[in-house]
Amino acid sequence: MVLLPDPGPLWRTILERIPAPPHGRFHVVGGWVRDLLLLGPFSLGSDIDLVIDGDLSSWAPTVARAFGVELRLEPGFLTARIEIPGEGGTSVRIDMARFRREIYDFPGMLPRVFPGSMEEDARRRDFSMNAIFLEWSSEKREFTRVLDPTGGREDVRQGRIRPLKADTFLEDPTRLFRWARFSVRLGLSGDALLEGALERALGASGLWDRVGGARVFNEIERILLEPDPLGVIDLLFSSRIMESLAGISRLSRPRRQRLRRWLRFRGLLRTNGIPKGISAPPGESLDRAMFFLALLAGLPRRRFQAAAERLGLGARLRERLERVFYGPEGWPFAGFYAGFERETGRDPGRMRAVADRLDMDRVLFLALIGRESDLAFWEEYISRERWAPPLIGGEALLLHPRIPPAMRGTILAEVRVLQRTGILHDASEALRWLERKVSEEFP
Repeated sequence: MVLLPDPGPLWRTILERIPAPPHGRFHVVGGWVRDLLLLGPFSLGSDIDLVIDGDLSSWAPTVARAFGVELRLEPGFLTARIEIPGEGGTSVRIDMARFRREIYDFPGMLPRVFPGSMEEDARRRDFSMNAIFLEWSSEKREFTRVLDPTGGREDVRQGRIRPLKADTFLEDPTRLFRWARFSVRLGLSGDALLEGALERALGASGLWDRVGGARVFNEIERILLEPDPLGVIDLLFSSRIMESLAGISRLSRPRRQRLRRWLRFRGLLRTNGIPKGISAPPGESLDRAMFFLALLAGLPRRRFQAAAERLGLGARLRERLERVFYGPEGWPFAGFYAGFERETGRDPGRMRAVADRLDMDRVLFLALIGRESDLAFWEEYISRERWAPPLIGGEALLLHPRIPPAMRGTILAEVRVLQRTGILHDASEALRWLERKVSEEFP
């Protein structure tokens, strides 16, 4: 007798609200089932995959109506999706599909999808542990059967990740990212079939040629959300996946150090966002930008451009990183952190003042390559609560027409240094200092 798993109170409530399809039962499959069997109900994420034997056209709309949400259909893939809003801005996603089979006309391209059987649906998947079906009875309000056409339960018990085909990574190279994520997150080991599939894929020429950059970027985004993203990145390098994709052959010591710095700052950037007054693109994820600064620094320009394209970086992000890495000569680019130290004397007030004159990408890069002893400074600086607005702005200088326009930026920078070093404390002191400056230097 097979002991059927308990989905836990949250998911049980959701499953009980889903109307029965025409045949009375639907199946749960994929990562939701894998995590339930491996880690239990409290490990489950916010999305679930449901499959039925038959057409979606009548069932999917009834599911959407049961939750009072909009239905998104994707007829080309024989799938449908709904998003159920939750508390605190969270949501639950339900993906629905019928049993399918697929044909890859060319390796790396998205497949053509056709109606199929459960066995065909199982065998089109990446790994055996993602091809276990739990049958849900709407009448009994519980799981009634485990269907395991590919032997995935035994692999789960053995802590093993096994591809379903020898050419699984050739069919879809993005599965290499999934293998790395699952292996690190779940502590899974491979077998001879997996090693052969990896070797076959990584030895193929043009493996990534038909894989669009957007698909790769989505996989990178998923890695950044992993509990141990550096472990996944390490595996991508040690298995030569990163070399085959982006031409970066090894996780050098400086690159590893920068990535560790990124991980240290990631939570702070997500919690505090962009400090008020600091220049950064609207809506940009700073922790993402910092990750690519850490990963791609030090590459020759042409290799950087090729790697950025392969990784699916958008034009705006590529231009920003390229400006930081290969921008015009002059401080801080002549020696980077050495230039910053010369400019500031490593005095905390002057460090803050100079950083205020930079866009946020350059600030993040300075934090990535700075001295260990300065990390506490950068943590404090990046915290929104610690950022101090300028005491005076350009409008105060316009009241003094004798000041040459070319000198206005220099004067504002000088005020900022005096503010950050504690010589000027408020706007009135700054205005008095400005009056003296104008009378002495621009009589």
